[in-house]
Amino acid sequence: MVSKLCGVCHLDSRPVSYEDAARVRAGLNTPTYVGAQEYREPGVLMGCAVASHSAPTRDLYQPADRSCCSWDGRLDNRKELLLQTGLPADCADSTIALGLYQHKGVDGLRDLMGDWSLCIWDANRRTVVLASDYAGIRPLYYHWSAGKLYWSSCLADVAGWTGITELDQVYVGSFLLRGSASARTPFAGIFAVPPGHAVRISKDGMPIRAFWSLPVHQEIRYRNERCYEEQLLDLFREAVEVRIRNETTVCAELSGGLDSSSIVCMADRLRKEASGRGPDLQTFSYTHENCPDERYFREVERVCDLSGCHLELQSYPAAAADQASSNPAWWEPRLRELARRMAAIGSAVFLTGQLGDLIMGNTTADTEQVTEWLVAGKFWKAGQEAYGWARSLGVPIYPVLWRSIREACSSWVPPVSPRDAVAAIRASTEDSLCEALHRGLAWDERQRLADAAWRHAPPGRRRRFRAVHEVLESRSLQAPEALQHVCYTHPFAHRPLVEFMLTIPARVVCGPGQPRRLMRRAFAALLPPLVLNRKSKAAYTSIYRGALIPLAGVLLKRPAQIEVVKRGYVEGKSLTSRLERFTHGLDCNESQLRQIILFEFWLRNRAVREETTTASESAVL
Repeated sequence: MVSKLCGVCHLDSRPVSYEDAARVRAGLNTPTYVGAQEYREPGVLMGCAVASHSAPTRDLYQPADRSCCSWDGRLDNRKELLLQTGLPADCADSTIALGLYQHKGVDGLRDLMGDWSLCIWDANRRTVVLASDYAGIRPLYYHWSAGKLYWSSCLADVAGWTGITELDQVYVGSFLLRGSASARTPFAGIFAVPPGHAVRISKDGMPIRAFWSLPVHQEIRYRNERCYEEQLLDLFREAVEVRIRNETTVCAELSGGLDSSSIVCMADRLRKEASGRGPDLQTFSYTHENCPDERYFREVERVCDLSGCHLELQSYPAAAADQASSNPAWWEPRLRELARRMAAIGSAVFLTGQLGDLIMGNTTADTEQVTEWLVAGKFWKAGQEAYGWARSLGVPIYPVLWRSIREACSSWVPPVSPRDAVAAIRASTEDSLCEALHRGLAWDERQRLADAAWRHAPPGRRRRFRAVHEVLESRSLQAPEALQHVCYTHPFAHRPLVEFMLTIPARVVCGPGQPRRLMRRAFAALLPPLVLNRKSKAAYTSIYRGALIPLAGVLLKRPAQIEVVKRGYVEGKSLTSRLERFTHGLDCNESQLRQIILFEFWLRNRAVREETTTASESAVL
């Protein structure tokens, strides 16, 4: 159940002011949410409202001890938890969550499978607990200062309530460099609850504790390789089924790639097996001139007998000058259009294929499989594996062996594949960031690496775990602002599926010249042959360029007015040179330059919105 959570707390029991109470109520009573519920205790006001497309529900649970739990999201293992806790079958998900917390503490939240976030008021300890699922799909933000805590599912709420306008320097640097900033937000002092963590706020402090971690020391081994295929198909079926259960209309992205096509084909199979009781299925595909994906997504539509919606990306660009979200984000025009169309057909679920590439082994260079044989002491097997990968990559065998020996004998982790490493040497790495931002990022990076669970993974598996860790930490799976009021979800991020794929042998997942080896075998009867055998993958480089070149031209016309330069984030000469090269199609570290352009126009629109808000408030006064 998609809900909005928000609240305010004085940990010293001071009464909640009339102004703060009005803020929380205004946050709950918006056009996209209904059925607001409130909980009050001395110094505490917390609320919850469900999305307007949802049926009324009890997502604010209050037991006899005056504790409270508000819940946002979907609980996948409800039946198992009811048996475990002994709670009645008709109890709310928030009741189950609070019961687990009261019985096991923060560790009990690990048992909650699904996409969710929650807020718990622990009355006995006068403590607020904010937590998010292992992938951080349902957002939750907070600010704590001078004994007062604000929280909300909506970043704009917390920023507006606190009046914070100062930007977080580490966020700025991290976003400009790599496009994400872990648990930080653009606003200094406002943070996102980290995926798989609980933030416990009391008068004694604000410890942040993980209740889930990567299964770095777990391994699954079957004697028969067919068992891996059967288990993968069963888990994938479950991943789709729990996300479309009890829905009347389900929407799904369909790019024609293996990930999105698998989801649509499985959803279609499930609805047909339901004998007319299954949900309607609406697909959304994105096309452009000479789109290589079109023949593949049309084939899925034909096989599943679907009439999909095709959006022209020229009409919904990757970036636009009129960004409206609380944080810089790609594809805002397309996401807003998806939200509009979903509302028109009454759909509350949107399925994506995100994380599929990484989890399903869509790689041509997993040479760490050589390392696994070396660590096991099977040197002949390691040599054979190295020879297979060298042939597949078109590189000499010696670099492959050297990388594997180095990884097996030290804590070193290969950053990129051999082929990518050669390309990186030739390409520009200029980022234009000022020295102060680099220094702040270096300190933050040391802190992140020191706490990273993937560092404890065995050699040969570290890079895989690191890649998953960085995706989760970046919160790239989080519901975008335009679709936060619907169940925006990713079957390939289903936690049992992810844990399974991370703990089986890498050589089963893919092999030299065999990306997605296990997936192709397991899904052979699910996917159309044309899609199953697809080797290509469409790139959106030209789409990004088409959206960003006009914006780059705007910046070049008045370089003295570039906000990121005026604020001291970026060096002006370096940026101007790179923008010139970008508009002429020359090497300029384009992927990172995109982040600067996106952030620049977010800054400009933020300034316009602040001026408009100030003018409106003055007019009221």
